[in-house]
Amino acid sequence: MNKEEILAKSRKENEGCDEFQLQVRDKSMKWTYNTMVVVAAIFAWIRERQGLPMMDLCVTICSSVCAGQSYRFIKTKDKQYLILAVITLLIGIFAIIRFLGGH
Repeated sequence: MNKEEILAKSRKENEGCDEFQLQVRDKSMKWTYNTMVVVAAIFAWIRERQGLPMMDLCVTICSSVCAGQSYRFIKTKDKQYLILAVITLLIGIFAIIRFLGGH
């Protein structure tokens, strides 16, 4: 590929997006994750205090975070995203086992 082809491809990929929009999207996802985790933790605590199972909330959070981190790793090849994806996958598997066991 020559320089002009690379520039044309880059322009096409970034068409309709500017840097500000990308930053806003990334920060909104961060706030989404953080809010989801905090709210799920509060509900899990309430359900645990009432003697109700709460592992389904953990599975929901872990699967969501794992999917997001896996996508980021695939796109960026940054190992920190892979590590977070694997950690949340393992926690999610543990939570599924606990949930199916009635906890």
